[in-house]
Amino acid sequence: MRTINYPSYRSHEKQRIQTNDTMMGLLVGSKLAAATLELTAGSTVTLSKMFPTVEHIRRFDHVADTARDVLSDAEPLLGIMAVPFVLGLHEDLIVGMLKMVNAEANMRVPGLDGAKASNMHSKFESSTGAKFPPELTELFHLVRVMRNTHIHNGGRADNVLRNRASTISAQAKTTWTQITGHAAPIFSSGDDVRLGLPELIGSLAVTKRLADEANIVLQTALARQTWLKILKEDWLTSVAFKGNPQQRLKSLGGFARMYYAPLNFTKTEIETIA
Repeated sequence: MRTINYPSYRSHEKQRIQTNDTMMGLLVGSKLAAATLELTAGSTVTLSKMFPTVEHIRRFDHVADTARDVLSDAEPLLGIMAVPFVLGLHEDLIVGMLKMVNAEANMRVPGLDGAKASNMHSKFESSTGAKFPPELTELFHLVRVMRNTHIHNGGRADNVLRNRASTISAQAKTTWTQITGHAAPIFSSGDDVRLGLPELIGSLAVTKRLADEANIVLQTALARQTWLKILKEDWLTSVAFKGNPQQRLKSLGGFARMYYAPLNFTKTEIETIA
């Protein structure tokens, strides 16, 4: 699947990768720290005495056993912080795409001002004629409702989540298992809703696939003249040295091949904006 890496998409990808690396680093770091503290099991000395040069250590000044227990169980809290951020990044990207579609002369997105995580994919489909793989939107909304329980319901499942989880398709369940290595979650009202590593991995993978699908659709939904305009503005902003006319043409052509390759701009098209 070949995507156009226009500025907002590049920024999104950078943030998505950074989020993945940061959260995985924190998760591994918590496990490494917990394993290290096994060496001091039973000690009554607090962490600030053991590691006085570690920045902020006094904000977590427990004895080793207490600190180890907290660090060993850090995964759910890391997920509760990370999953909403991943979904928020995706929402910003898709709503941005809807604005791009809406700016086309012959296209409109009804209710654009009300576009949000719960309806943005359907708005994208109706305004472009595209169709996302249904198992991906099912899983996106499952994780979205799981996130909502932590925002609105103290992290406990309600009937909305119970019904959402119980009605996802067999294909969605299979896709979830393929991505995460775990069965798709099911809930009864009042259950604790875990947002751990499987849910984070699932969120990252599902939003990545949906973003790429939307990018592919956008390639033909927007006019070539629109993409040429985006390309030129991107190049003018990104490339410091423009050179003489021949150098400009060569530079712009190379930039187009690097970031806009799926559009296969011709030399003639590049010449119109060089």
